[in-house]
Amino acid sequence: MAWFIPLIVLLTLALIAYLREKRQRRTRPVSGGKQSGVHLPYEKDIELYANPFSHCSRKVTLAMEEYGLDYAYHNVHLIETGWYETISRAFLAVNPSGLLPVLVHKGAPVYESDDILLYLETLTDKQSIIPHDAAGRKAMKEWIEFCSVSSHDPMAAMDTQAGACVPALTLPIFATMISDIDIRHILTGFLFHPDKVRPMFFLSAKLLGLGGILKTGPAGGLIGRGRDAMLGHMETINTALKQGGGPWILGDQFSLADISLASIYLRLDETGWLEWFMGQSDLHAIAVHYAQLKARPSWQKAIEEKQLDIVKSGRQRLLNLVQNSPAIRRKLYGS
Repeated sequence: MAWFIPLIVLLTLALIAYLREKRQRRTRPVSGGKQSGVHLPYEKDIELYANPFSHCSRKVTLAMEEYGLDYAYHNVHLIETGWYETISRAFLAVNPSGLLPVLVHKGAPVYESDDILLYLETLTDKQSIIPHDAAGRKAMKEWIEFCSVSSHDPMAAMDTQAGACVPALTLPIFATMISDIDIRHILTGFLFHPDKVRPMFFLSAKLLGLGGILKTGPAGGLIGRGRDAMLGHMETINTALKQGGGPWILGDQFSLADISLASIYLRLDETGWLEWFMGQSDLHAIAVHYAQLKARPSWQKAIEEKQLDIVKSGRQRLLNLVQNSPAIRRKLYGS
């Protein structure tokens, strides 16, 4: 039995090391806006911690490019783009909630993407992309809210917010991208991620593939709910664009509302949903709006130049599965 004692010691040391690491990686909620009482090390006056695939990161990056800000971009990995960098000790020192994006202005972090969007105007003397009149600002904020993804319960308001549908409609490309991720990185989520549902989904997708997760578990139902709700939201956007006279959602004023919608369009485009929605309803005004957004210089810098190969390969894999599997098409599109 002498061999048993070293084993117990080894297991005890491993447990102590794990508990210490877990304590250092513990997340906690943070309030939105500028954190005046926090000071982080910085190299440039303006720095952005973001991920090119993150829906919320994209709209902030687009807005920063619209303002022409000089900033440092720190690419922080999500599990679907590489590994759980958002719950690393280094990133949790930047944002204890483990969420992206984070703007750092002269060492002071600014949390929550919608708060960051409004804060950016204080960093530039260029023409504002926030309407000057009260009615315009109110309408803009309503569109931003309509497009937002809650950090507390992302899919809670599918019936009323387009942004709440985004996580569900992203599940198929999550499933195809995760096949490129080493399984040990996914397992890290079970040890340290505060929401165990996410690593469970990614592990299931890794082991079963898209077809497998659509057959079992809640993914198929969530996707169906998001699909049906988003079709109605797209029709709402299309009607607003037509009634406003364009070229932007608030008429002739380009604003943060257009940037928020741009991130919605992009996610639907790269997951194949935009083409499907276009086939279900007359969304010509949205097609024109999206084309105009992609033609802006900010799109090239914020989106095109930051594309990730893993997203491209996941998108192609998803397209192939949809084309070659009637069962997957039925599960996704309901026909």
